[in-house]
Amino acid sequence: MPTPASPNTLSPYRTVAEVAGYLRISQRQVRRLIAQGEISVTRFGRAVRIHERDMLAYVGRSGKAA
Repeated sequence: MPTPASPNTLSPYRTVAEVAGYLRISQRQVRRLIAQGEISVTRFGRAVRIHERDMLAYVGRSGKAA
């Protein structure tokens, strides 16, 4: 299982693209999960970021193995 945090990143916040890569799904599917309330997000202005703990909580609930 790959680690959620890349070694070069200090921030626990991930982009939609990073989460999609980790979950091995499309960015569109990640945005659908956000819209459905399955994954919580934090907004920094217009930027949408997913906290690592929220991504891992989704993985735990859904049983989706990355």
